[in-house]
Amino acid sequence: MSAFGMDSFGTPGVVQTRFTRVAEILNQLSGGHLSVERATISEHAEPSSAIAAPTALVTVDEILVMIAPGLGSEASAEMRVQKRRVMAQLAIPPLRITGTIHVAMGSRPIDGLLNLPDRFMAMTDATIASGAFPQLARSASVLAMRRDRAHILLVADDEHPEELLADVLDERTAERWMRSDEEPPA
Repeated sequence: MSAFGMDSFGTPGVVQTRFTRVAEILNQLSGGHLSVERATISEHAEPSSAIAAPTALVTVDEILVMIAPGLGSEASAEMRVQKRRVMAQLAIPPLRITGTIHVAMGSRPIDGLLNLPDRFMAMTDATIASGAFPQLARSASVLAMRRDRAHILLVADDEHPEELLADVLDERTAERWMRSDEEPPA
C-alpha cells in the first residue's frame, strides 16, 4: 500500500489496516497521523534526496492523494449503495487528477463531490499529472483524494456523458492554473 502525495512530499510505504477500501483508511482513522512502515520520504522538488525510514508518521490533514494497490473501492454487498459512474477532474495543486467518481443514483454529479461528510473520496481509473513535477505522473485503478483541497472541480455533464473533460478545459489552461504562482482568470 502506498501513502502518496502531499503538496511537497511523497511517502510511499506500507500501511497496516483492517479496511478494504482506500478512502476508508483515511476517513476512519482515529488519530491525526497515518503510520507508514518501510517509508521512503522524498521531496517533489528534489526526488533524488529521498530517505528511508522504518516508520514515518504522516499528518492526515496534509495528504492529497493515497494510492493503495490491491485495495478496491467496492463496499460489501450489505453496505452497497447504488451509484453511477461520472467522469471528473480535480485540480489539487500541484496535482491534476482525472478519473471516475461514483455518485448516488438520482443525485447531480457535483453533489458527489461537494455534499459528502468525508474528506477523502475514491476515484477509479484515475490518472495523476503535474505540470510542476512531471515525475509524479501515474495511473491507478483506485485512489483516495482529498476533495476539500481541490481548487477546481470539473465533472462531465449529465446531458452529454460522452463529452471529454478536455473539451471543457484545455490542457494548457489546466497546467497554467496548476502553477502556484499564477491565479486563474476571473
